[in-house]
Amino acid sequence: MSAREENAMVRRTTHRRRLKPLRRSRISGYRGGWALVTGAARDVGLGYAFARQLAAEGLNLIVVDVLADELATRAAELRGEFGVDVVAVPCDMADPDAIARIARAADGIDVDVLVCNHMFTPPDTPRILDMPLEVHRRMIDVNARGYTDLIYVFGNQMRARATGSIIVVASGVGLTSSPFTGAYGANKAFQVCLGEALWYELRGTGVDVLVMLGGLMNTQGDKFDAYPQWLISEPRDVVRRVLTAVGRKHLLVPSLPNRLFLLAQTRLMTRRRAVLSIGDFMAKGLGKHEPSDHTVS
Repeated sequence: MSAREENAMVRRTTHRRRLKPLRRSRISGYRGGWALVTGAARDVGLGYAFARQLAAEGLNLIVVDVLADELATRAAELRGEFGVDVVAVPCDMADPDAIARIARAADGIDVDVLVCNHMFTPPDTPRILDMPLEVHRRMIDVNARGYTDLIYVFGNQMRARATGSIIVVASGVGLTSSPFTGAYGANKAFQVCLGEALWYELRGTGVDVLVMLGGLMNTQGDKFDAYPQWLISEPRDVVRRVLTAVGRKHLLVPSLPNRLFLLAQTRLMTRRRAVLSIGDFMAKGLGKHEPSDHTVS
């Protein structure tokens, strides 16, 4: 067995550890209700980690992803492992009609927990001006409009019932910018601003909003091997911290290393220095190895 195969096996084992219900979480109050999780098809992905923990809390699930076959497999696994009802909705969030399809699948169901987790970014991480315009538009459709559609439809339903929780899965790069994944960072900034404003506007309505600022996570196989491993978080641990924070915080960086990373970039550096720093970090991690002008004026 190769080292890569051994690492993959370790990752699968880590992701599939037996789950226990959370001891202190507002989510436990929704037991027997329903959660909707997008981006839930990949077995090592954050969305599936959310779905598994929510199922462990006794919630039934609506799971959404563009990967139809993988989504069907995950849905069967969730039913078998946790004994909950699972509705799989394969659709592309770039499609303007996706929200109507999801709403039809949820007809007659009160969605208590909404986890906006889906994401699209090109794997080859091109520069902003080297990325085709249609790819930019797809990113905006998936990562910005898709979040807005879900929050608008199910957030209004929650507000009318005076109960519910919305989790906006964003990223620390929404605060810092991220050369080589600049369009992704811009979409994450949109999610952060949308989620924080939503939290403020829904105070006192019975609807909780939590914005999660994720960092590097063990969801990409060996693609993050070039990054400092102390920055890589396990999705199951991230999910447990996030669900525990619902109703207690409006914004959460679930990993201590990433909190320190963001603290340095947003509080201890000038904006210019922070962009240079994260750019060099991304260039090294992505294997760009390109010279930078570090002259600070």
